[in-house]
Amino acid sequence: MLARRETGRLRLRAGYARDVDVVGEVHSEEGTGGVRIVVLTGEHDLGTVPMVRDAFEAATGNGEALVIDISRTTFVDSSILGAVLEARRLAVEADRGFAVACEDAAEPVRRVLEVTGLAEELPVHTSREAALQALADAPT
Repeated sequence: MLARRETGRLRLRAGYARDVDVVGEVHSEEGTGGVRIVVLTGEHDLGTVPMVRDAFEAATGNGEALVIDISRTTFVDSSILGAVLEARRLAVEADRGFAVACEDAAEPVRRVLEVTGLAEELPVHTSREAALQALADAPT
């Protein structure tokens, strides 16, 4: 069930490192067993972080476990990683499950997770199904 889809578009001005459209989509799906799945697609950075944070906060604020699916994400920057870490903190504080799905993600996304150490620190799973199963198997 598709709950919400948002798109962020930011045109960077000349003189910035990149003069391209940065486009990312965020949508939220209802999973089974009180799990909310937030799916990030495309490129995400400072221009899309407000809608990413809103989606994460809405999921954790509803008392649902959260799966962040970055499988179709082609780029993330440190602001998005910060939002993921904040979402995990909120989920832990609310005693809700949290997982990240990263199936066949773009090389830059996998690389940033590895370089930052987040691939091991976060519960990153190789597929959405594996993330959902890990939440279902977690002790309550």
